[in-house]
Amino acid sequence: MPLFSKNGSIPKPTTDGTNGWVLVPEMPACPDGKEVVWLNWEWIVRDPKPVDTDGFQWNWNHGDRAWVECALAGFSAPLAALTTEQIAALSTEQLANLTTTGL
Repeated sequence: MPLFSKNGSIPKPTTDGTNGWVLVPEMPACPDGKEVVWLNWEWIVRDPKPVDTDGFQWNWNHGDRAWVECALAGFSAPLAALTTEQIAALSTEQLANLTTTGL
């Protein structure tokens, strides 16, 4: 079945009758453990997105055709355990910037 895209939109089997729709190549077969996505006017066969972790997310780098793990802006990693001596050595400003998790 032919598929059509307009301005890079996800391919569809029908158009809305307006100008600008183009016929796209047939979607490739999807091997086990992979996914097929339409990105930047082409079909890409890739590994599924890895699971994000605290403070990081995986983004697709189309140029390298690879998932890249990126740090989230403004995220503070959980604090490591501090000794009494380490806490006593902190300034008032440093103490004010401490955050706790799991409370």
